[in-house]
Amino acid sequence: MQVLKDEIRDKILKAAENIFYEKGFKDTTTRSIAKEVGISVSNLYLYYENKEAIFIGVVDEFYKYFIKSIEKFFNHQDENVEVSISISSLIQKVIIDHGKKFVIISDKSQGTKYEDFKQHMIMTLNNHMNTQVNKSLVKDELILYILSKNFIEGIIEIAKHYKGERCLESSINTLVTYHMNGMAHLM
Repeated sequence: MQVLKDEIRDKILKAAENIFYEKGFKDTTTRSIAKEVGISVSNLYLYYENKEAIFIGVVDEFYKYFIKSIEKFFNHQDENVEVSISISSLIQKVIIDHGKKFVIISDKSQGTKYEDFKQHMIMTLNNHMNTQVNKSLVKDELILYILSKNFIEGIIEIAKHYKGERCLESSINTLVTYHMNGMAHLM
């Protein structure tokens, strides 16, 4: 009986994270992951039954963390902090702590059960914005969808180009300020 080692499992997930980040789910092969780890493909399959199981191993805990964080934010559970500061802090924390996973699940998950993650984020923000706006000022709800989509895609682009915390803070604060100031005119 083969003894499975946590060290090998961790190496598989780390290598897979890097390759999924570079190539996306569709263009990543189990062979490329095994090669990066320095094991055979058959040995890789002792740890994970297929590429999607590896993908789930890479992003599933992040997914749960992210969904909880967003729900907490939209439920306004941090009422002592200004909304723009709260959302900026949340986005920065996500990118600093889990930037690659965020990009992978948001933009490189086509062909997995997470492929609708970005659209889910857009619709969650869109639905929240719909509850916040002055309906007499917003005649066409399409504009809220466009604003939601632009905001989420802006966050993803910032995460893709993350170079350091100072630049990240400036970029996120600018995006959030721009978004919040624009939304203020619709409330």
